[in-house]
Amino acid sequence: MAKSMVLPLVTVLLSGLLLAGCGGGVFKVSRDEYRSQVKTLGVLPIIVDEQSPIRHAQRDGIVSLLRRTAVGKVEASIEELRQKKGYFDVRYVGEDPRKLRRQLIVGPLPALEKSGLPGGYRFAADAAQQLIEQKVVDALLVVVLAGVEHEETRRSRNQLETLTTTYNDIMATAMVIDARGRVLWEMTGEKAYPLLALQYPDFDEAYHNKTDLVTLKEITLGGLERALTVEQKPDQPPRMAPAYRSLIDQLVAGLSPSLLTSLGR
Repeated sequence: MAKSMVLPLVTVLLSGLLLAGCGGGVFKVSRDEYRSQVKTLGVLPIIVDEQSPIRHAQRDGIVSLLRRTAVGKVEASIEELRQKKGYFDVRYVGEDPRKLRRQLIVGPLPALEKSGLPGGYRFAADAAQQLIEQKVVDALLVVVLAGVEHEETRRSRNQLETLTTTYNDIMATAMVIDARGRVLWEMTGEKAYPLLALQYPDFDEAYHNKTDLVTLKEITLGGLERALTVEQKPDQPPRMAPAYRSLIDQLVAGLSPSLLTSLGR
């Protein structure tokens, strides 16, 4: 659905929130406690939160696209984390993502008050404990894709105009939880990863109509699919769509044992 906003007459150079995902996550316990507790990390398949706000005419198609393209992506982080040699082991916990959504996730935490960025999730302790005991791991890495309505400033292609308004995007949050459902590490809020923009401000339309009224338009399902499926160039292995490749890179960087060692005091 398209909507219109007035383009501010005076624009200010702001860093877009789509860049805020860089820099890894945040530890909710001390790094020493994390290293002591998490010797073997279990990695769950990526979960799609179909109940999250996805304000798009082809909402069902987007949910299906996310489920389909997310398959097999997070597994790349397992070998990369193993190569860091900071964990005793990193194991894939193969479960049905829809079942995990129903049983493990209680519900979303409140979004950040000013920006609307995602606050993460609450987890069911009994489900977390059962998974951890069955899979013989110490903690679980949970990655969730969800629709997010958040405030952001975006620029035109020529960088001359900006529009600050509420945009609807697909963002990834990630959390490492223990057997009590307690969050040990999280990639939420400003650290959440912007996987997919669902809308764009049509500055060209405003220009040609000689108006300051900028329409916010939906990106087509075909365009969204290409954003999640077109692979990197052959000389940039491993082959993966850049959107997912950047997500995996951020997860590995945030949970890198070298980072834990160098910063943990």
